[in-house]
Amino acid sequence: MRYLIDGYNLLHAMGALGGRKGPGGLERARQRLLGLLSGAYGRQASAVTVVFDAAEAPRDVPAEQDHQGIHVRFAHRQEADDLIEQLIRHTGAPRRLTVVSDDHRIQAAARRRRCLVAGCTDYLAELDRRYRRRRTPPGADAKPERPSRRETQHWLHEFADLSDDPSFKDLAEPREFFEEPDS
Repeated sequence: MRYLIDGYNLLHAMGALGGRKGPGGLERARQRLLGLLSGAYGRQASAVTVVFDAAEAPRDVPAEQDHQGIHVRFAHRQEADDLIEQLIRHTGAPRRLTVVSDDHRIQAAARRRRCLVAGCTDYLAELDRRYRRRRTPPGADAKPERPSRRETQHWLHEFADLSDDPSFKDLAEPREFFEEPDS
């Protein structure tokens, strides 16, 4: 699956563009978004393209660049929406492209080509799930909370003779959890 993301639209949905940003604030917001995407996609980051308007781009920024594997496009001499529509029209496998935007014009263009469409809020929720899965150590959730009946029977059979062993007799007897120590 590939992703085509309306960058400022997603930043707006994240609340990263509200209020005054001051010098460099917009650049910091872009970098934060790209870092978030890079962290969520890891080695699959090359499947992500983010488009930003060039009107607010840093000086002398190239129209295309990579950021930790993510393909970044700045819409020079056109609006980002126009560039996104152009990219949608020229995609070779539209059914394998998810377009992320709340802009109705972009969503309509994506649907015409039969791309998947994700609103920014839904995409952010999916991004959060993806990020959490990447940060969960392998096998961390593999252990069941309780042993199966078969597993319980196996271990009861395996250690059945210990209840008759005098050296374990004291450990096998029931006791109060907060038993007073012998004085």
